[in-house]
Amino acid sequence: MTRMTIAYANHRPETLPLSQALMQEHQAIILEEPPHPLFPQMVRGKVAVEDYLLDQDVEYPAFSRQQCEMLIHLFRTGKTIVQIEPYLELLIEVQDFFADGHGPEDLDRSTLRYQVYLREKEATRALLDYYQTVRGDQFEAIVESIKSFARADAQRFALRDRLRAREIARSIERNRPTCVEAGPMHLLLYHYLREFLSPDWSLKPVFTEVNGLQSLGLKSGLYGPGDKLTVHYLFNRSPPEEAVSLLCGRTLIFMKIVHKEELADQGSLFPHLQNETRAAALVNRLSLDQCRELFWKLRDLSEEAALEMVKGHLSSSR
Repeated sequence: MTRMTIAYANHRPETLPLSQALMQEHQAIILEEPPHPLFPQMVRGKVAVEDYLLDQDVEYPAFSRQQCEMLIHLFRTGKTIVQIEPYLELLIEVQDFFADGHGPEDLDRSTLRYQVYLREKEATRALLDYYQTVRGDQFEAIVESIKSFARADAQRFALRDRLRAREIARSIERNRPTCVEAGPMHLLLYHYLREFLSPDWSLKPVFTEVNGLQSLGLKSGLYGPGDKLTVHYLFNRSPPEEAVSLLCGRTLIFMKIVHKEELADQGSLFPHLQNETRAAALVNRLSLDQCRELFWKLRDLSEEAALEMVKGHLSSSR
């Protein structure tokens, strides 16, 4: 039986050593990104990392640069490294199709490209609705907009994971232990791989940041309240409406006190994990009424000022 491991990790510099240790145990590595024409030359050292990243819309520059350096090292040790992310590949095709002067009405509704377009359209519309609603004065409407976006986001994740699992199952080589890179929200990837893989593959999910939590002496902290809400929708769970609304309220406060920019400084141990765990621990102590009360006060504050206000509120309400 051939081993396949899903290495669940956020795209942060601090997770790379954890992922690298796991990838070194396998012969093949599958990255969570669409194929790029310069990638084979980059891992072979024939194209500079800076040149490879130059024409890409890189969301996390420090992570991307350090990951490329890690992949070059892994390739030199004999690893096979491929990029598989058909959803994003199809999304690029849709964007190019529109750039050529076509419109949504020109898409063939029987194609995967149309399904990807539809999922992106629904998620984007829900996100824009949230951005508009969050500037208003109706807390309940803001909460409902978060629910709508989480549902649309879950549908997008489901299609993305199903397409990727199917393509991975088509592409893998038997008798070559394989490590699959995945973000922590791609939980359905495991279930779809179990569906598409042949019985001679064993499949194991590994949440690499659990090792980081253990190093920090923490037991939980991988998912904030918004991610927890999306996970409920991913698995079609139906928690009580009060619990769903509470997750939404906590999400509003969490997003004000968590650090959103990439922390490339490795001077401290797992800085992102520490920051998010602290933020989650604070908001998990809040009731929905407390979230409502705090939100209006925090909305226009900086991250630092909002954090101090939440701490003060919790101290005074003991």
